[in-house]
Amino acid sequence: MDHSSNQLLPLETLRAFDAAARTGSFSAAAERLNLTHGAISRQIAKLEDWLGLKVFERNARGVTLTNEGNRLHLRTTEAFALI
Repeated sequence: MDHSSNQLLPLETLRAFDAAARTGSFSAAAERLNLTHGAISRQIAKLEDWLGLKVFERNARGVTLTNEGNRLHLRTTEAFALI
C-alpha cells in the first residue's frame, strides 16, 4: 500500500494486532475486544497491507508472530504503556 509518513493506522488496528499477539488467536482477540473474528482478520490484513509484510504465521491452532511481528509487538507494547 502506498502511504506517506503522515498517514497513521487507526488505533483499533493496533489494538487488534496487540490482542491477537497476546492471545495467539484471532478468535480470542475478537472475544477480548468484543468484536467478530472477521473484524480482527480484516484489521490484521489492513496492518499487513500497510506495512507490506506479514506479522503473523497462521496455522490450524492459531497464530504466531513473525520476526517482524515480534519487533512490532515490542513497539506497540511500549506505545500502549505510554498512553
